Amino acid sequence: MDVYRSALVVLSAAGRDSTVLDDPVSHARALVGADVQAVATALIEPWRETGGDVMWHDDPRRPPGLAALGPAAPLLLWTRGRVPDGEYVSIVGSRNCTSYGQRVTADLAKTAAGQGRVVVSGGAHGIDAAAHTAALSVGGRTVVYLAGGAGRIYPEDHHGLFRRAAQSGAVIWEHPPSVPVRKESFLVRNRLIAATGTTTVVVEAAERSGALNTGRTAADLGRLVLAVPGPVGASTSAGTNRAIADGWAAILLGPQDLNQLLGSLPTSV
Repeated sequence: MDVYRSALVVLSAAGRDSTVLDDPVSHARALVGADVQAVATALIEPWRETGGDVMWHDDPRRPPGLAALGPAAPLLLWTRGRVPDGEYVSIVGSRNCTSYGQRVTADLAKTAAGQGRVVVSGGAHGIDAAAHTAALSVGGRTVVYLAGGAGRIYPEDHHGLFRRAAQSGAVIWEHPPSVPVRKESFLVRNRLIAATGTTTVVVEAAERSGALNTGRTAADLGRLVLAVPGPVGASTSAGTNRAIADGWAAILLGPQDLNQLLGSLPTSV
């Protein structure tokens, strides 16, 4: 591994993004001194020895939508599994979802995966887990973006789900194993979910929530954002109802709508 790529590993561990690509070696040496390659090797080799992979910022295997993040694009992706080819659909929502939200999510994810699309989400309890599980149940492919450093499993009771996801698609982290999960890690991670999908579907979300943040980020990137309406006055649907009312998300009434909308879109971003 040359000094340039070693510098990217060091900077990934420091939580940096593509804004440092002008001179990564100098930035890395400012953090760890002259021996950038030794520090990078100590981070990357144990990960590779356990079967993990690393994708650099210029790796053609990366989801193409990430390029839309510009300077905020991740320097590296630390992965298990194989990042699938094809069209990506991001499906997100509340951890504290309703049974209605879970049913709708399952129907949407099965429809998308059954049509050969890759279902993307963040691996959390609730809507995220329902989306991954439903995609896998029909033999589909799914990608999980997790917060924190590579190999960190959160929630801890999703080991089995993430293992199955890596067999069909990939589990992806932005940073190496040394990086802890912090509160802000989830919002930072959400931009990857938003950028990866040609379309983002928000099933249930409160007015202040990570799922709504993901949808808003996708809209800012020019992606199609779809929101599932819910009962008036229900806190679990307050965010999705407001997104529809404000006009930055289109209303989604079910799997048939999703198929029609996806069929009218280009297959790459």
